[in-house]
Amino acid sequence: MEPPVASIRSIALRMALGYAAFGVLWILGSDRLASSLFRDPATLAAAQSWKGLFFVFLSAALIFVMGTLFVRALARSERRYRALFDDSPEALLIYDMDSLTIVAANTSAGRLLGRDASALADRRLVEFMTQPTAQAMDRELPRLRDLAHHSVSWQLRHQDGRTLDVSVHGQTHPEHGHRLCQSLLIDITARLRAETELLRTLDELASTNERMRELGHALSHDLQEPLRQVASFVQLLERRYADSLDAEATQFIGYAVEGVERLKGLIADVENFTRQGVVQEQWVEVGGVVNAVLDDLSAAITAANARVVVAPMPKIRVDPKRLAVVFHILLNNAVKFRRAEIPCEITVEARSDEHNWWFSVQDNGIGIPPEFHASVFSLFHRLHTRDRFPGNGTGLALARKLVESWSGRIWVETSPQGGATVTFTLPANNI
Repeated sequence: MEPPVASIRSIALRMALGYAAFGVLWILGSDRLASSLFRDPATLAAAQSWKGLFFVFLSAALIFVMGTLFVRALARSERRYRALFDDSPEALLIYDMDSLTIVAANTSAGRLLGRDASALADRRLVEFMTQPTAQAMDRELPRLRDLAHHSVSWQLRHQDGRTLDVSVHGQTHPEHGHRLCQSLLIDITARLRAETELLRTLDELASTNERMRELGHALSHDLQEPLRQVASFVQLLERRYADSLDAEATQFIGYAVEGVERLKGLIADVENFTRQGVVQEQWVEVGGVVNAVLDDLSAAITAANARVVVAPMPKIRVDPKRLAVVFHILLNNAVKFRRAEIPCEITVEARSDEHNWWFSVQDNGIGIPPEFHASVFSLFHRLHTRDRFPGNGTGLALARKLVESWSGRIWVETSPQGGATVTFTLPANNI
């Protein structure tokens, strides 16, 4: 590995200028000195001859000293650049782009291939390539020779037989009639393996989501009809034989109809949970979304005599339908799980930090015990009987699913008023 040409030229220029300055000073100074000391022409001529010989000896000594300094400077430069090459933690090698012969390789390159670095020199690069990479190299080499910088991918063979995926960043330069390429080799085998595993996992996840959609479709269409038949025939039985049934039988029929209706609602909730609509992100005034949800819940809010305070809301880029579903679930829960002995008060707020928007719905209702703060987001999880609070336990699970589809988080805390505060985030890249 040679030092830069500019460095060599700089040293040579300093040597030439030093020698020129010495010559000019010697000639001017020695001629004046000789003229002042010797008046006789013969003596002056002899002095001029001795002066020339002395100049030769001084020139030789000066050239020796300057040459020694030049060689030492070259040696220092060589050691410096050799250290940068050999001791680099990155795998580096230099190869001839005409013959594909490796000119030099550092220790890291040898370690990458499981070989001693000195054993790589003078060997052809294709010896360490897989056959597809060698064939691709033959095709691409004419194009790469014309590029000052290039980046390619190789598959190399390790000493133990393993195949390595390597990212190669090369820089070409001419030297003594050859075109050499200095290349940085980065092992990306683990990264490609991780990316492949990630793609496989995403494929499996997509397949799972598809099966969930199929399940939701089956529940919605294939099971609804039998349920309607059961409900219809039970109600027909009640009408036809009403006079023959006692109060207990009538009660049993009511239980059956109620169970069918509850199962139909449960199936509808599962379908909503498994449905994956097309995401249509757009700039949305969150305040408008919240107000639309409050309009939908106006009957329930009026019946509960609830007071809802909505703080200033931002304008963000998001799917408004999905955002409306999340707020509908949280506000509906805040109204539903209220305390009868005090007026229902609900506050909707928004704040931001460097990375997220934080939205919260706070109430003064019956609250959620701390030991259930995580489990309430599970599908079909209920804390109360249906006699007290109707529902199937799918609302918060659906809210969590939608929030996590934005790469956000959702959690519940006990509010200062003793109720619950549900908070969810939207990442800043959605803002």
